[in-house]
Amino acid sequence: MLGVRIPPGLPFIFEIMAKSKKKKKKKKSAAATQAATNQPQAVAVAETKVAKKRKAVDKPSVKERTTGTIDKISQFLREVRIELSKVTWPTRKDTIASTSVVLVIVFLIAVFLGIVDLGLSRLMRILLN
Repeated sequence: MLGVRIPPGLPFIFEIMAKSKKKKKKKKSAAATQAATNQPQAVAVAETKVAKKRKAVDKPSVKERTTGTIDKISQFLREVRIELSKVTWPTRKDTIASTSVVLVIVFLIAVFLGIVDLGLSRLMRILLN
């Protein structure tokens, strides 16, 4: 692979998708468990509240999440800087030469389209009069 390393993407979207999938699975499994065991509704509600409290304890704090995100962003920017140092930048002479070629071609195309437009507008005048 010639030593090219693609920097890791920012995981915001994938984390959101994973969380929503987990919620759906938990809802389905909770409903299936309640239906299978025929527990009274009050007991099921109490178990759900306990599960939510446990889930809140397991979550990393905002500071931990922010620190992890900042670390990932800084790693990404370091890798971008390294990759940009590997780029072969054109010289000033090459840049001026390619820019002048582009400007000449744009001018020639503009002249050509102007002539075609002028010819077509005169042709339309002749046909309409």
